[in-house]
Amino acid sequence: MKRFLLILASVFALTCCVPSGYRDAQPLAEELIVYPDYTDLVIPCNIAPMNFIVKNEADACVVEIQGKGEPIVLKGPEVSIPLDRWKKALEENKGGEMTFTVYVKRDGSWLRFADFTNAVASDPIDEYITYRLIEPGYSNYGQLVLVQRRLSDFKEKDLYNNSLIMEPVNQQCINCHSFQNYSAERFQFHAREKSGGTLIVDGDKAKKLAFKTGDLISNAVYPSWHPSEDLIAYSVNSTVQVFFSSDRQRLEAYDLRSDLVLYDVKTDEVKYIVNDSLHFETFPYWAPDGKTLYYASADITLFGANSKTVVTPMCRDIRYSICSVSFDPQTREFGSPQMVFDAALDSLSAVTPRPSPDGKYLLSGVGSYGSFHIWHDSADLYLTDLTTGQTRPLDEVNSDDADSFKAWSSNSRWIVFTTRRDDGAYTRLYLTYFDKDGRAHKPFILPQEDPEQNLRLFKAYNVPEFTRDEVKWSPKDIEQILLHSEPVHTTQLDGPKDGEVQNSPSQSGGNVESDWHSSFPQ
Repeated sequence: MKRFLLILASVFALTCCVPSGYRDAQPLAEELIVYPDYTDLVIPCNIAPMNFIVKNEADACVVEIQGKGEPIVLKGPEVSIPLDRWKKALEENKGGEMTFTVYVKRDGSWLRFADFTNAVASDPIDEYITYRLIEPGYSNYGQLVLVQRRLSDFKEKDLYNNSLIMEPVNQQCINCHSFQNYSAERFQFHAREKSGGTLIVDGDKAKKLAFKTGDLISNAVYPSWHPSEDLIAYSVNSTVQVFFSSDRQRLEAYDLRSDLVLYDVKTDEVKYIVNDSLHFETFPYWAPDGKTLYYASADITLFGANSKTVVTPMCRDIRYSICSVSFDPQTREFGSPQMVFDAALDSLSAVTPRPSPDGKYLLSGVGSYGSFHIWHDSADLYLTDLTTGQTRPLDEVNSDDADSFKAWSSNSRWIVFTTRRDDGAYTRLYLTYFDKDGRAHKPFILPQEDPEQNLRLFKAYNVPEFTRDEVKWSPKDIEQILLHSEPVHTTQLDGPKDGEVQNSPSQSGGNVESDWHSSFPQ
C-alpha cells in the first residue's frame, strides 16, 4: 500500500507541474530549436533518456511524447524524461516511432511547433562504452581518467583515475584501452612514466608488462586484441611532436618510424608482423573472423624519403593508405601486405581502420595528411564496402570540423565517433544508426542527464570503445598492479638486429602463470 501511494504521489507531482490549456494551441510556423538536436533521428531501443532544452522564447512550455502506450507529458523548457517511463515507451515503440510535440505560451496564448518524429530501431546498442577524458591541450597527467558509461542510463564508473595518485611525480599518462571481442573480461591499457607499463587483464588476473625488447623501436602503442586467440597486435612507434608559430593548428604529432608486432598474452613472446624500413605501419585492427589484420601504411618513398631521411620537415607530406595481411590462427603466420584503400593516390591519408563485426564494411579516418587527425579540420570518416572494394566519404555523418576516431557496436548497426563539430575545440561523442543497406543516419550527441553537460564539461572525449558488459576491476585494484608489481618482460622470437641484445630467459619472467596477479574485484 505504501509503495502504491509513493507511485501515485510521483505521478501527481509530474502531472501537476504541467501548465494547463496547451491543447488548444495554434500552429506556429517558427523553426523549433532544441539542444541537443534530437530531432528526426533513428535511436536505439535501449538508449538512456534523451533529455533536451527548448531554446525558443517562451513564458511556459510543455512537451508531449506520443506513440504506442501512454503519452509522456513534461514541463519545459528543460525536458527531463523519467527513466522508467522512457524505457517503457522505447519497449512499446520498438521498430516504430515516437512523436514529439512542443507547446509554448506567449503573451497568454498557447502555440504549437510542428511535430518531430524519432524512429526507435529494433537493433539495440551495446550496453557500455569506455572512453578517456582529457583536456583538449596540454595538462597535468593527474587530470586523466578512463571512464565506463552505461548507455541505457547515465551511470558512470571510473575504470582508472589518475587522481588516485596524489604525488605529481608519480602521475602517469594512461591511454590506448582495448577489449577482446566486446567483452570486459579481457582488456588492456598503457600507463606511461613512473611505474609505467602495459596493463593486461585476463578475467580475475592481471600483470604489468615491460614491452620493449630486442630491436623493437618502442614499447607497445596502438593495440587490437584478436577476437578469439591469446594474441594482441600492436604498433611500435617512434613519435614526435612539432609546434607551429603561425598556424591555426598549433601542434602536429607524427611518426619517425613504426612497425607492427604480435604479442602472445600467455607466453609474453613478441614477433614482427610487418617491419619495412620504407613504410610506416600503424593502427592495426583484426577482422571479426581473426583471419585478416588491417592497418595503416605510409610509403615514405612517395615523397622522396628513404630509411635514412629525417622526415620532420616533410611531416605534412606523410600520407597513409589502408592495407591488410592474411593470418592463419593455427600456424600464426601472416601473408603478404595487400592494398585495401589507396588513399595516398588521391592525396589523402587514411588511418584507424575499423571493420564492421559482420565483415561487410570498413571505416577509416581520413584527412589531408598525417595520422593524428583529432586536430585536423579536414578529418572525416570514410566507408569501404569490402564486397565491392568501393570507398566513399560517409557524408551522412561528416562535418566541417574534425571527425576522427570511431567504433562499431557488436551488431554492426551503431557507430560511435569523436567529433569537434559543436565548437571546434572539444571532442565529443556522437552516435549514428548504420542500416542494413550500408547507409548511416543523422548522428546525435551522447545523451546526458543534464542536457547541457557537454557544454559545461571542459574535457574532451577520447577513444570510445563498446563492450557488452561492465569492467569488474576497481581503480584501486588496478593501481596496486601498476604501482606495486614488478613488470613482466617480453621475449622477441624473431631476434634483434645486429648489435642489439635480446632479453634473456631470466628477464622474461620465468613461469608464465606466476607473472599474473590475482584479484577478485568488489
